[in-house]
Amino acid sequence: MTSRSITKHSLCAIALLAFVGCASRVSVPPSAVSSILAEVTIAQPDLNEVVQGDAQLGANTPFSIRESASPDASTPEPWDLTIDQAVQIALANSTVLRDLGARVIQTPGLTPTIYGPAIQATDPTSGVEAALSEFDAQINGDLFHEDNDRVLNNEFAGGGENFYQQELTRLESSLSKQTASGALFTLRHNFDADLNNSDRNLLDGRAWNWNFEGEVRHPLLQGRGVNFNRIAGPNATPGVYNGVVIARLSADVTVAQLEIALRDYLSDVENAYWDLHFAYADLKVKQQARDRSLNTYLLLKARQGLPGAEDDKLAQAKEQYFRFEQDVQNSLAGRLVVGTRTFNGSGGGTFQGTGGVYVNERRLRLIMGLPINDGRLIHPSSPPTDAPVTYHWNDLVSNALARRTELRRQRLNVDRRRYELTASRNFLLPRLDAVGRYRYRALGESLFDHNISPAGTATGTGTHEWLMGLSLSYPVGFRQAHSAVRNAQLRLARERALLTELERQVVYGLSNAMAESDRAYEILRTALNRENAAKEQYEILAGEAQAPVRQFDFNALLDSEQRYAEAAGDANRARVQYALATKNLNFEMGTLLEYFNIHLTETQSAAARMTSPTPGRQIVRSVVDLAKAPFSGDKQHSEPTPANPQSGEVIAVEESILGESEINAIIERELAHEASITRGNDLDAPIGSPSDHTF
Repeated sequence: MTSRSITKHSLCAIALLAFVGCASRVSVPPSAVSSILAEVTIAQPDLNEVVQGDAQLGANTPFSIRESASPDASTPEPWDLTIDQAVQIALANSTVLRDLGARVIQTPGLTPTIYGPAIQATDPTSGVEAALSEFDAQINGDLFHEDNDRVLNNEFAGGGENFYQQELTRLESSLSKQTASGALFTLRHNFDADLNNSDRNLLDGRAWNWNFEGEVRHPLLQGRGVNFNRIAGPNATPGVYNGVVIARLSADVTVAQLEIALRDYLSDVENAYWDLHFAYADLKVKQQARDRSLNTYLLLKARQGLPGAEDDKLAQAKEQYFRFEQDVQNSLAGRLVVGTRTFNGSGGGTFQGTGGVYVNERRLRLIMGLPINDGRLIHPSSPPTDAPVTYHWNDLVSNALARRTELRRQRLNVDRRRYELTASRNFLLPRLDAVGRYRYRALGESLFDHNISPAGTATGTGTHEWLMGLSLSYPVGFRQAHSAVRNAQLRLARERALLTELERQVVYGLSNAMAESDRAYEILRTALNRENAAKEQYEILAGEAQAPVRQFDFNALLDSEQRYAEAAGDANRARVQYALATKNLNFEMGTLLEYFNIHLTETQSAAARMTSPTPGRQIVRSVVDLAKAPFSGDKQHSEPTPANPQSGEVIAVEESILGESEINAIIERELAHEASITRGNDLDAPIGSPSDHTF
């Protein structure tokens, strides 16, 4: 066959293969497609189960102005709530540390919960227990049995047999322990039981070859020392440090983050409380202004046609009445705008004063973890304080720099980077280990037998072996180690720079908070004086309007009504601003939890069960013990009996190491919480006159 014919046949074969490949199709029966789709169908939740489990969330219709204006509407059941009770209920429902935004919907994974420290402590890769597990004793073992039947071309490979047959049992076991100094101790036991058909064997039957071995490996340079192993761990590599010290610092950072989240949460609880307080006060002002404008309109209506009561002035009075009526409706229902919340201008929250009873009442319920609609209407009963408070600037700064949680968290990060730098310098040393090994080896006709009788005479086979030496690993140039040290230095410099900037930010926020406190107090005094002056002007003009004269200053009366309403509203705004300024100053100083008389502890305190000598709020919550306690579900919608401010009673909420009976009791209580809403009797009872909540 010539080369041309070979080429022609090759081209024909390639074309045929290409045609077959392009025209090939795989037909799948319709039944197979249906079965595949049935297997990959996305599972849907059981809607009946969801509705039944969360029936209490939507059992009641939300309050609205249309419902309140209906002739069939019933008066909402009032619930007078103090700020102490609001904080206690919020803490009892604080499994999820909520905010007044939509973070839990937008980014639920970033929403803080009380499980944060426990999750970090039990992390199997970076937790404290995970770091300690590197020093746990390790047992390893392999046990195999082989049945070999081989035909060998070379009889020397088969011990003089071309048809080699063998039954082999092998055991390799070891016990090792890593110490904090870096040394590794190992005990080994190995044996093999060999039965084969070779005629070159010393023993005719099954031969047991076994040994005991002990080994010590101790680092002399890299990896040596308790300090390095506590920081980086015994199996650390450059840039990866997960020793006990680092794990503990990570746990402390998580606890600090929980404290920050709890502080922000309580700050938002008080923000929502005073927003609702202002909404009620603003509604009352708008109602009074509406009633005054109605009286003015009726007065003009009675004088219609006389000088000063012309039709245009009557229409103007009617317009002002409806303007105030519109304000009343907005003050009752509210608009869906951003309310007062943390870090909306200031750290603790700048007062927005948007008003709206229904909206702010739902917002307070949301942040407290209560059912959004339960048929009751919360009424804040704690008045804002107007007492002057003076501060010493140097004490404020020193307290803020020492107690602000963000600074404490950043100092922990600086300590971590400092430890990492110390550990990284250890990798600039070569790996030089001192190794020592001792082995006792024997051969016998049974396990642990060290005697054989090949010629009828017992012969001992026990032998002693030992090894001593050095093991060296030397990366020329230490390129990775130098890079790790430089990286650790840069990370440490970054954390220190952030710490300095955080301190500046804390002083800046504290300066603003102190200046805002002074401003709020002076504005409160001015607003009260302005309210009194506006009230005096209105009363004078209203008295003149009632006098039997033919003409009075109608425009001045309408203007005084509006000025009086604005002055009263600004006075209410100033009261709440001053109350929030006091809270925000403690926020910036890092003493907000102490301001609420709340303490985070790692152990149960006996004092937490005793009566507090002074009135206040004290919630003792364990953080570390939550990692040791069993998971018992989310405690939602609980309303504990509040502490009595007169007797100083203390409520303690804590998790600790529990026994089996306590665990079962907790599980039963959690199931009860999921089935129904548990309320305290004294919180359910309405306090005050129902007329206070009738609109």
